[in-house]
Amino acid sequence: MQPTTVEQVVLDLIVILTAGAISGAVCRRFQISSLVGYLMIGAICGSGGLGFFTSESEVLAHLAEIGALFLLFSIGMEISLDEVQEFAFRLLVGGPTQLLLVSIPSALLIRALGLDWPAAILLGSAIALSSTVLVFRALKEGGVQSTAAGVSSISVLIFQDMAIVPLMLMAPLLAGASDKSSMDLLKLGLYSLMFLAIIPISGAIVRRIGVPVLQRLRSRELLVLFALAVLGGMCYLAHELGLPAALGAFAAGLILSGNRLTQQVDALILPFRETFAAIFFISLGGLLHFQEAMQDPWLILIGLPVILALKTLGGAVALRAVGVRWPVAFCFGLGLAQVGELSFLLLSEGMRLDLINAAQYNQMLVLAIATLLLTPAMISYGIRAVGDHLAEVVRHVKKLKRPPSDVKEAVVIGVGPIAKQVASRFEMMGILVCFVDMNAVNTYPLEQMGFRTVTGDATKLKTLQQAEVDRAQLVLVSVPSDEAAVAIVRTIRRLNKKATIMARCRYLETRARLLSSGADLAIDEESHVASALLSMVDSLDLSPH
Repeated sequence: MQPTTVEQVVLDLIVILTAGAISGAVCRRFQISSLVGYLMIGAICGSGGLGFFTSESEVLAHLAEIGALFLLFSIGMEISLDEVQEFAFRLLVGGPTQLLLVSIPSALLIRALGLDWPAAILLGSAIALSSTVLVFRALKEGGVQSTAAGVSSISVLIFQDMAIVPLMLMAPLLAGASDKSSMDLLKLGLYSLMFLAIIPISGAIVRRIGVPVLQRLRSRELLVLFALAVLGGMCYLAHELGLPAALGAFAAGLILSGNRLTQQVDALILPFRETFAAIFFISLGGLLHFQEAMQDPWLILIGLPVILALKTLGGAVALRAVGVRWPVAFCFGLGLAQVGELSFLLLSEGMRLDLINAAQYNQMLVLAIATLLLTPAMISYGIRAVGDHLAEVVRHVKKLKRPPSDVKEAVVIGVGPIAKQVASRFEMMGILVCFVDMNAVNTYPLEQMGFRTVTGDATKLKTLQQAEVDRAQLVLVSVPSDEAAVAIVRTIRRLNKKATIMARCRYLETRARLLSSGADLAIDEESHVASALLSMVDSLDLSPH
């Protein structure tokens, strides 16, 4: 008796998930990327191998597409708009430099092999993308993710993650499948701009309304449903506007990024993401036919070193362009030499649109798996090779727009242990300090010690005028309420356009609001406490033995 369609899909899912669990365990044991394991087990169990499942199943293809959407959703959540602003130079210079220096020569070489221009451009773009997950994990294990070279490499990867959306939009145009007139393309451009404008507005609504409500309800189930609703809603909106659902998934991640619940959402969504990602990558691996891929073995044997050399050189030049020294740039360029997971999104879209055929897809898949297998060893070698050249570390704080020079007067708002320590440092530097606090019990001892004090509510204009913030060169805001801190910073900036304003807040999401309100430097307690706790966990040596 032949199984029905539903039964066949269920059987395929059981095979895929079981194969994913086995490959994950093997990869964990031998410290190989799970991505490589998924692709390999898919190739073994798919129609090109043992034939345990058929990648041609329409339902299975839809499930794999959901996996791709979850992957883009998680990437969007990992990209904090604060970090993008913080490392804007590295991202906007290093990212395009690497993408262009790799994709253009790759496309020219592929065109020289006889492929048409649309296929050459698609394959060249796919080759240029690297693996964010694999590289970041390797840099973190090497303890170099905070070095100048490490941060620059991560910035290049973030740019690539962001570039996948316009590249996916480009694929139908290359295939000529859009059949759109100039007016249609103009309308699509306007819809794209409208959609992009919705992202920051939706993000602000989520932070100011959604997050407080969800925190009061304290329900994990509601949080998961809310995240999935945002993901589904943005994908549907993108589809209705004629944009790819991938753009909607990426936008949903950006909307939910940078607030107090981001890490919790990511943790709760993790089972869905990993399950559907396994289906996606194993299904992609199921398309691999080794016999077809090895019909031209010389193309594989020559293509692998060419890709590694081209991507290493392109990565090195990009890193050098943002200030990394040549020896370090070349060694870290090795870490960007693989073909990443997002490349498979582009390749599968190209195959669906008949831009590339099955043989070309198989050859690219073999080359990509080979580069992914070599990546950990290449990064490890690069870190050992540069050695002491990695002393320069980039601090994850925003550089002052108005660095204080010849500071004579400072105002400290909020008298607590933190503010007192900073004020003590100011005094040692010969700076006159005025303290502002609502509680006279806090200001009285300081007044007895000879400091100028103002007792009153710093959110009131009159109190700040009494403290003479309009003539201060430096202002420190260290109050327990984040909302009060934002209001105080905004008022200070209206009174004094030139002062350097430093502010402390409790929550990560408030940091961006402080900076937009006029603060030059904002420190949030959440990030620093998390870093301290992670350092404590790392010191416990909890790695499996």
